[in-house]
Amino acid sequence: MKKITWIGSIVAVAFGLSSCSSGSGTYKKTASGMEYKIISNGKGAPIAYGEVMKFHFAQKYKDSTMKDTYSQPPQYQPVDSTQLPPEYYGIFKEVRKGDSIVTRILTDSVFKGGMTMMPPEFKKGEYLLTTFKILDILKADSAQADFAKEVQKFQEQDSIHAIAQKTKDDKILQDYIAANNIKATKTEEGTYVEIQQAGGEPAKNGQSVSVKYTGRFLDGEAFDSNVDSSFRHTEPFTLTLGAGGAIKGFDDGLKLLGKGAKGRLFIPSVLGYGSQGSGKIKPHTNLVFEIEVLDVKDAPAPPQQLPARPSVAPKK
Repeated sequence: MKKITWIGSIVAVAFGLSSCSSGSGTYKKTASGMEYKIISNGKGAPIAYGEVMKFHFAQKYKDSTMKDTYSQPPQYQPVDSTQLPPEYYGIFKEVRKGDSIVTRILTDSVFKGGMTMMPPEFKKGEYLLTTFKILDILKADSAQADFAKEVQKFQEQDSIHAIAQKTKDDKILQDYIAANNIKATKTEEGTYVEIQQAGGEPAKNGQSVSVKYTGRFLDGEAFDSNVDSSFRHTEPFTLTLGAGGAIKGFDDGLKLLGKGAKGRLFIPSVLGYGSQGSGKIKPHTNLVFEIEVLDVKDAPAPPQQLPARPSVAPKK
């Protein structure tokens, strides 16, 4: 499911892998060993305690971009010592609107202590580097309204782009299905469903559905599974259809499958993780889910509420 996070993002960035480069210019060093430099336009007042920094960031390893926020709404972060790691608070309290900040830290420091294993593509002695672009400095009482405005603008632009992307996705899936001689049914929403083993009556909105699944890219690489134990979660996935518990294409495709059914869902990116992507799933990526429906049943009815007690005692 697509999510846009309101503030708090710096903490995640601080301990995530950003980008790798030796960089250039003069860096200052924090007590933890992280280096940074502020590229300032020298205009405006530095951020005041408790004000909100509105920004984009980019994370790279060598020449590869691991993550950036430029295709999403801006990020927001209050700059105060209670919400930021000390080294980041020390850096960000110096920023002005329009500044850029570059931080770098050795891979040896990031993976020190063995709490997280260093991925094989990372090498010791290299720098992980993050670049932040400060778009604005906002008062705390106006930041939420600014965030809402940015989200609305993003959603409007995303809807326009999704129209063209939907056509592109459909052509890719049609070509894939034809090339692999797959017999699939297209739903009204645009998900293609291949039924490999028929099941009971198809599931309906409001019903609880439990499934085993493996999610793959079109090249066959698995990105998630509750069948493969290497993904470390093998419990059935249970959702209520129509309640938003999964990406739209997953929910949409299950409506053609009943208890005991097996099949595959071919999900266009506009019904998946869209223009933002998620983790290993890059923006505008079409997906395939191998599905086994374990159970379909009516969701439990919500508990009945007792009648409200009268606010005034009846007359005797």
